[in-house]
Amino acid sequence: MNKVLHSLFKNDKKLNLENLDYLIFGRFHSDNYGAYNIYKLTHSALFVDRREIWHNKRHTQAGYTFKGEIMSEEQFQIAKNLINQVPNNILDESLKGFYTIGNKNEDKLILEVSDGKLKKEITIDEYEIDTEELPIELKKFRRLIENKVKQLDRKNDT
Repeated sequence: MNKVLHSLFKNDKKLNLENLDYLIFGRFHSDNYGAYNIYKLTHSALFVDRREIWHNKRHTQAGYTFKGEIMSEEQFQIAKNLINQVPNNILDESLKGFYTIGNKNEDKLILEVSDGKLKKEITIDEYEIDTEELPIELKKFRRLIENKVKQLDRKNDT
């Protein structure tokens, strides 16, 4: 009887990384007054949010909501495989969400994933990579995202 009750009331809901609806990603540097973009990748398109409001909106009651414009097919091709490369470690409960504060000088990777039913928002600060036991898969994924952001930002500048 206890097993039945436990199975009824335990939270089995986990994000399905095999079938993501989207991946939101970007970089924020608190000591850089230059522009920054947040990207949203689906299986068929890439969008960009150029409003530069993530750093302020993440601390409001409503939070940050992505609002972007579609990017070119060429830009989509740069990022399209990222949605299938999200490591399972992203579901780790110890990762910080959007609404946590970090160091005075933030250098954050911004990530949000959703499978259409559940979503998870996290940030990974450069300081955490250098000093903490961040899993290798997440370190590699951050570097991969950073490279894609650089490529996409260069395309945006031209």
